[in-house]
Amino acid sequence: MFGSKKKGPTREFTHAPDCPIVRADPSYVPPWQELETGVWSATCVCGREVEREASADHRVRLDPLDPATARHGAVCDHRDTTDPALLRAILRVTPGDGYTWVQCGTCDYGWQVPDYGAD
Repeated sequence: MFGSKKKGPTREFTHAPDCPIVRADPSYVPPWQELETGVWSATCVCGREVEREASADHRVRLDPLDPATARHGAVCDHRDTTDPALLRAILRVTPGDGYTWVQCGTCDYGWQVPDYGAD
């Protein structure tokens, strides 16, 4: 949206073999138009093609053992701890289905961390 100009798919439109426009002008390539966010369309008299951009998950993966991405429970005694060795020692991490359960071994406070984003 801001700072990037979308130009559409990089592949060219595939004309039908009997397209009258290509017979008149062999270099004609219909422009790609964005119908909605991530959906592009190119139309000629011989047909129409639609492309969908692959959706990307731009959320940061939260890792309770990584001080750079850790989001600890608000009432946890060690919510401001940045020493990775100390975090590995006091936090108990249990993987779940779509989330990770984290429990502090010193204050017994627990919280969920969603599993999303790429590592």
